[in-house]
Amino acid sequence: MGEQRPLDMLNRFIDAAIPGTTAINEKQELPVYYSRPATESESYEARSYLARETLEYPQTEFFEYHWSHMMQGNKLSDIWDTFQRLLFTPIWNVPSGLRVIWLAFWALILWFLWYIADGTMTWDSLSVEKIASMIAGGGALAGLLSWALTKFLPGKITASFVDVVRYLDTSPRSYAVRKNIRRGMIDFLESLHTSGRYERIIVVAHSLGAYIAYDGISYLWTKMNQDHVLPLAAGQEDRRKKELDPDVLARFESAATELKDGKTNDPEAYRALQRELWAAHRAAGNSWLITDFVTAGTPMYMADKLLTKDEDEFRVRQTRRDIASCPPFPDLPGKKKKGIFSYPYKGGDVLYHAAPFAVVRWSNMWFPAHLGFFGDWFGGPLARLFGTGIKDYPLMGNDWKRFLPAWAHTLYFTYPEDESEGSATGVLHDFMELDPQAWWPNGARAKPAGDPDVKGVESDE
Repeated sequence: MGEQRPLDMLNRFIDAAIPGTTAINEKQELPVYYSRPATESESYEARSYLARETLEYPQTEFFEYHWSHMMQGNKLSDIWDTFQRLLFTPIWNVPSGLRVIWLAFWALILWFLWYIADGTMTWDSLSVEKIASMIAGGGALAGLLSWALTKFLPGKITASFVDVVRYLDTSPRSYAVRKNIRRGMIDFLESLHTSGRYERIIVVAHSLGAYIAYDGISYLWTKMNQDHVLPLAAGQEDRRKKELDPDVLARFESAATELKDGKTNDPEAYRALQRELWAAHRAAGNSWLITDFVTAGTPMYMADKLLTKDEDEFRVRQTRRDIASCPPFPDLPGKKKKGIFSYPYKGGDVLYHAAPFAVVRWSNMWFPAHLGFFGDWFGGPLARLFGTGIKDYPLMGNDWKRFLPAWAHTLYFTYPEDESEGSATGVLHDFMELDPQAWWPNGARAKPAGDPDVKGVESDE
């Protein structure tokens, strides 16, 4: 969120994501990773980073989808409608990180009314002059509060929350911005899929980036939906039988149903089957590469207040498949229905259009806002809204800075050397699970192809 410069976040992130990135190799000559222009992106500001293979992880490449240049001209007034809706929400329904702000505003409003009334106002004492003075005073107070917010809160915090509201805004002013950001994200993910270099893609997103990445994953899954089962070609009829192990799909559907029905609240069995189902698709030649979606400090935890008017409307949109959940909602019944998340297609089974999180594991971490104030105001748990298949992890490690009101939101990738229990870096490593043995036997397919040979230059591989 906010008008960040290209590579600011990526440079911080990669040191946290790859252990020992600040070290150099035994010959003391080459760094663990290096950068180069990112040809997969149309941005001429973008760089990609390549971390060479080690015993802990395969050759890994890092990219940044930079979008903030498309989110310009934001004004504090853009958040007024959302702010007004939150202000008149009962406190128990206010997102936990914003409750102190909610209380502070109501305290100011009540104090102001008492000040105008001077403790003596009655209905009989009201006059045109008194009402006019209250309106004028109310306008002055609103102006003062707006000035105070923009003057004393860090610019990144105020500008950032405007970004969130505007990305989710349905007005014509925001439509083109949202469309361009989504299209860029989808095109970027698609270019990684079609490059032929990779066996696995992990999407890590911070703050509003999680909304953008979530939209990119959801729309790309729909776009590639009919590719989830390969078309039959002459002489390949027998291959269809090997494409998707029906036992894996049946076991996955059973685990998803247990989570949906509340028979278990532990997502680990479901997550293991997500990985197994993804591997079954890949073994059959399916082109979907995204295995993990990792979110940090995202305002998606208040999506029912920002994306919709209330939780009831949010749930309705989920059941209509407008909003993808983890695990997915069961598909609608039909005459030829075989499974609750799949349907028959060209002689095989295909997961339906709103089920990306059947194969994409979703992990989420945040610095809790203690007492509704001390910590990250904009991050929180996601399982309540988006599904109990999400692994939520409240971060209790790192130092005292995680208690900084609101500012903690910017600190997730600032502790690269701290891998202690409950630290952001240690949890990030667990979520990404770069160990190739966990995904492919003997690590045989766990790394991208080496750089193409260039005349006079050795290949990276």
